Amino acid sequence: MGTEIGGMIDILFLLSGVYLIYTAFMAKKKGNIASNVMLSKDTNESSIRDKAGFIEYMYKRIIAVGIMIILGSIVHMVNDYYIHSKTLTWVGIVVILAAIAIYTTAYLRGQKRYLK
Repeated sequence: MGTEIGGMIDILFLLSGVYLIYTAFMAKKKGNIASNVMLSKDTNESSIRDKAGFIEYMYKRIIAVGIMIILGSIVHMVNDYYIHSKTLTWVGIVVILAAIAIYTTAYLRGQKRYLK
């Protein structure tokens, strides 16, 4: 995979991390739940038993995941363009995969606790 394609993927990951943080802030501030982030396709807000509790539960976790994805993508971009270390490549990948695992776990637990 070339630096051009890798760089584009890194930018997409960076933007997805920013988007996650934005949706978490909007949920906390205005009570708007981004269905593509906090809920699955077949779930709507009316199935949430405690909307405020659900937002509070997911807020910190989504912020943490967004930050992890941003950091992982930055490490990967800096490595791709300047350092060229295989170790840093794997560090970036592991951070992003850990963020995905944390998000998935948080989502599944939140679904059990707060959805009907």
